[in-house]
Amino acid sequence: MDRTLGAEAMRAARTSFALLLTLTFAALASAENRVTLEVITQKGIPVTALQTWSKLLDGKGADRVRLRGGRDGESVKIEEVELGSTSTFQVTAILSKNETLHMPDGTKFTKRNISKLPAWFDRIKVGGEEELTRRPGKDGMTGAEREGTLAKLTKQVNFDTKGQPLDVVIGDIGRHVGLEFRASDATIAYVQSRTAKDDVKGISAGTALAILLRPYGLIVVPKREVGGAIHLHVVSMDEKEDAWPIGYPPKENASKVCPVLFQFIEVEINRTPLQKALGAITPRLKTAMFFDHYKIDQDNINMNIDVRFPKDRTFYKKILDHLLYQAMLGIELRVDEAGTPFLWVTSAKRG
Repeated sequence: MDRTLGAEAMRAARTSFALLLTLTFAALASAENRVTLEVITQKGIPVTALQTWSKLLDGKGADRVRLRGGRDGESVKIEEVELGSTSTFQVTAILSKNETLHMPDGTKFTKRNISKLPAWFDRIKVGGEEELTRRPGKDGMTGAEREGTLAKLTKQVNFDTKGQPLDVVIGDIGRHVGLEFRASDATIAYVQSRTAKDDVKGISAGTALAILLRPYGLIVVPKREVGGAIHLHVVSMDEKEDAWPIGYPPKENASKVCPVLFQFIEVEINRTPLQKALGAITPRLKTAMFFDHYKIDQDNINMNIDVRFPKDRTFYKKILDHLLYQAMLGIELRVDEAGTPFLWVTSAKRG
């Protein structure tokens, strides 16, 4: 069972990663609204088939089922009858001579796929006929829903995160952008025992979440629930879902997106710990640098090695490439959802 990631914050006015168990929007709506099914049977269907279908349709999600013979001119349809705050959706379907149940949205049910009928009824109860006619993309969202989710995840994180409890940080970001999380009990417990490894203040929420979760082998996947709500599902990267990306390749030339990387300076580095060398350079870049902790740990990269750079006049990007490569690391320029540039350092080992 999934749980909503919410609940009162561990710090004032903020929302934490939840242990609050709630019913999903779909379950709540399904409990309120009703659906009836009237099946019009075509001429020529044997009585035995009608008896079989009467049993097949029993307990498949409709609050009432009726089978009757059809009349000329009748067709499939859905009618909504409102009664106070609830609705009853009256579905008229046709059972053809080849024992195929034709629904108003074009869906067809036979004895082979009748088990999917309850989900079809749930969609009506939650979203009515509009829920049936929507045409989502591969990710389950329409273009408008996808754009709306992107707009929310483009909002910048406006508070410090490094060293803070990861569940609190994730919950704060969700509250900040107006989206709820979903995760398994095991994932919630795992996140509650971890801290944020990076300070993502100033970075868009989508990229920030991807950065914060990756060190722990987790990803965030926006999903549309039946009824329209968009939730951010936190799952293991082993589940091979379409993860929200850690930024994007810049569309413009790197020198335009982050010109400081190509500024020339005089440099010479002799046997200096990598972290110390980077610590002297990164403040001058005024560009956030994030490390792929997950891949670096997986590949057993030694971040404590001494690095060198011969005396020269060159630009920052070349310096960074040279220093990081000595530790088998590579660096990429990426941008977040708002176009803010940042540097992503990951393992350069193959495989």
